[in-house]
Amino acid sequence: MIAPLDWGLGHATRCIPIIQCLQKNGHEITIAGNHATQTMLKKEFPTVEFIFIKGYNIQYPTNIGSFNRKILQQIPKIWWAIVREHFWLRALLKKRSWDLLISDNRYGLHTKKIPTVFITHQLRVQTGSGKLADDLIQSILYQKINKFTQCWIPDEASNNINIAGLLSHPIKKPNRYKYIGPLSRLNVNNVTQGNTILVILSGPEPQRTILENILLEQLHDSTEKIIFVRGLPLASNEMTQQKNIQFKNYIDSIELEKTMEEAEMVVCRAGYSSIMDLLKLSKKAIIIPTPGQTEQEYLAMHLNQLKLFVVQSQKNISLKDAFDLSRNSCPENNSFNFEGYKKALEELGI
Repeated sequence: MIAPLDWGLGHATRCIPIIQCLQKNGHEITIAGNHATQTMLKKEFPTVEFIFIKGYNIQYPTNIGSFNRKILQQIPKIWWAIVREHFWLRALLKKRSWDLLISDNRYGLHTKKIPTVFITHQLRVQTGSGKLADDLIQSILYQKINKFTQCWIPDEASNNINIAGLLSHPIKKPNRYKYIGPLSRLNVNNVTQGNTILVILSGPEPQRTILENILLEQLHDSTEKIIFVRGLPLASNEMTQQKNIQFKNYIDSIELEKTMEEAEMVVCRAGYSSIMDLLKLSKKAIIIPTPGQTEQEYLAMHLNQLKLFVVQSQKNISLKDAFDLSRNSCPENNSFNFEGYKKALEELGI
């Protein structure tokens, strides 16, 4: 059973290569997720069994200045969701059985009845509230993570060259941890690159819509050829094409792979799964962290220091300047091993 968190679609998309590998090895897969997760993954795996599990349903503020306060207010809800999913699993295992359970950031899905794997790149959550707060959150989360058979970290083991920096390489590690290298659902096909700009929106509302409106305003008079993927897998109505901008609510992995390889550059959020996809294809990109989301803000700073991508804040976006800077950048993925998860599965005997 594979159970990705619903906090954005990135947790689900980075599970795709693991699911594909398990299927190739002849295993039967069950995917547990809420409606949005199921809708997206059914496009990739139409014949796989799906079971419903409630999401965390985190709400984000419109005012970025109240981000931390809004998240803190929801800690009881998050904690209850973790407890609820644990008892959901206990009840389910009285009726069903699996050989392995892989949880992507769902802290409650641990059990002693079968091997369990916990996937996370956030071992040191950047709260933005100082070291004491970071230490406290890490201690609480490790209590949950250490109940799993293994903890898989989708990043390189090296402290010198890695994707997530201190997020995935804290001084203190959980028990039975393993670096499995980055995860990406995309494959390198070496197709001919064109001159298209690919915009990929993702993440929670209302910030997804806010960024969409900002980008559309700046792109309105652009002469660039643009494909605008809105990140709305549940939406049924497509936006009408505007001048040189083609809109898509959502595209599956096969289409995304082709579209991204053909694109000259990408504009997207600083979500970890998006970053791993960009590095897999060695794409030039402009990344815009979600305001107030400390993980993305830290990732953007770390990647900017490595000179991998052009980083701009949502508040001060200038796409024209960013396009010029990005065309002179040169991301490389030569040091990253995107096949490490296969060895991790093999070592589990799966």
